[in-house]
Amino acid sequence: MAVSLVEFLNFKTYPEDKTKFMKRHVIMITNTKLEIQDIIEKILYKRRVDPGGYKYDFRLRMPTYFDPLMERVDSDESIGQNGDLILFIKKLDRYTRIGQYYEDEGDLTSDPVLAMDYDKGNWIPIRIERTIGDIICSYIENGKRMMYPDKIEEFISIQRRFAQKIREQGWLDSGIKLKRK
Repeated sequence: MAVSLVEFLNFKTYPEDKTKFMKRHVIMITNTKLEIQDIIEKILYKRRVDPGGYKYDFRLRMPTYFDPLMERVDSDESIGQNGDLILFIKKLDRYTRIGQYYEDEGDLTSDPVLAMDYDKGNWIPIRIERTIGDIICSYIENGKRMMYPDKIEEFISIQRRFAQKIREQGWLDSGIKLKRK
């Protein structure tokens, strides 16, 4: 059941089990940055990209190391190589998409991709793009933001794990900016 942001914030239209979720997450959704927004903004600032800018398509390649099975050593070239991990951050107007992908024999594999809307300095979950299909978290209907509380909870969990993964993989300090073809 989709509900408007106002209903979401008022707690009145939910059974008791939803109240716990909303009390935990409503402040995060409306007043604070998501963990993914925090780490991505740090990555962008460090590379002199304005996260609030109107449009950008930013990609970093994580250097791989010697793989005895592939008998390959990574170089410092700034182009994506087979097997390299790529972090992409795309923004157009208010909408931001973030994900990681591998390029393997010319095929790009990315799962999941997080899509968010920019509102008053904060990113609002829109959808989770998966290879098995998209999960819609919120949308605009008649000028109101409509949300699926259970999908928002799933988004928050995934973005938290994704932000932690980005930290652990060292994207803030590593990663080579990809040259656009």
